[in-house]
Amino acid sequence: MRIILIPGLGYDDRIFHNLDLSDFEIEYLNWIEPLKNEHIHDYSQRLFATVKSAAQKTILIGHSLGGVVSQEIASANQIEKIVLVSSIASRKELPFTFKIVKPLRLDRFFTKWFCIKSVPFWGKRHGFTPETIKLFKSMIGKQTNSYLQWAFRALSTWKTPKVPETTKIVRIHGTNDKTLPYKLISKPDLIIKNGSHICVIDEASTISDFIKTHIKN
Repeated sequence: MRIILIPGLGYDDRIFHNLDLSDFEIEYLNWIEPLKNEHIHDYSQRLFATVKSAAQKTILIGHSLGGVVSQEIASANQIEKIVLVSSIASRKELPFTFKIVKPLRLDRFFTKWFCIKSVPFWGKRHGFTPETIKLFKSMIGKQTNSYLQWAFRALSTWKTPKVPETTKIVRIHGTNDKTLPYKLISKPDLIIKNGSHICVIDEASTISDFIKTHIKN
């Protein structure tokens, strides 16, 4: 059994570092540079091709956009389970504010500079502490503007792929998620009371225990 973890938009593998999955073979999939006008499905397959091939069963854990990419990967590859953390499983769960990004060309404003400079103003409302603000700035600082803008466009137009019924999807979501609001999420398997969009950091112990239980089942 191997576990591949995919971070959310603009984040890197450090978003998962508080999780305790030491009993399993772990691999992280950090973002690669998208091709011009690349569809998220093609991007996801290209990203997954960067991991080493393995005969054992594969579980994908995706945070936010990483959960969306996990579903795209599973639509074309044999995946045992997907764990969606603070993510969506259908376009119906995508907030209106994201759906208008591409039509209004709002992605032009999502630059590295904008994200880093603006986080002190919206970060606290989204559950960020001074420590996680510092971490966010460091993670965003590693990304390119072309990736950030592509990712916002891709999420804006994302349509639910057909994931095989043999791939089980398990969901974890916080009730205080301001990015992908809990009220839009259909039947989470683990509800993190007052959990924010980065509950994978703040509630890592609870989430780790839950994941380990569901991986073994």
